[in-house]
Amino acid sequence: MYTSLLVAVDGSKQSEKALTLACYLAQSNQAKIHIVHAPEVLQHPAIMTWGLGAVSLESSREELAAMSSKLVEHAVSVAKEQGINQVEGHVIYGEPTLAIIKQADNLGVDVIVMGCRGLGNLSGLVMGSVSHKVSHSAQCGVITIR
Repeated sequence: MYTSLLVAVDGSKQSEKALTLACYLAQSNQAKIHIVHAPEVLQHPAIMTWGLGAVSLESSREELAAMSSKLVEHAVSVAKEQGINQVEGHVIYGEPTLAIIKQADNLGVDVIVMGCRGLGNLSGLVMGSVSHKVSHSAQCGVITIR
């Protein structure tokens, strides 16, 4: 039984599916959801996230923070639309794998839910995706969604 879940979102279809699963698990267990986003500079010129807009490589730190906040706010509203009352959003900084694991540890969550192929760059294919690294390093359970 879960009392608290962390779901990592990046605006991809996989993270959207992860949020849906996290909401289902939270409803089934009357658990709290923590939605996190760890912004990362991507290697391609721009990326669209859930129709919220594009973030270019030339974006300032303020623009990236604003887009990250918008992404998390959107995910929180989606969770609330799915009947989740206990939900908090967090924008976290640092290398995404380490930031997600640290946040999960700080919050004491039972499980991390995340997409296994999101908006990461090409090096993720070679060096391992964030979800792969999280699943091998986290102290709690990890559920990945394709």
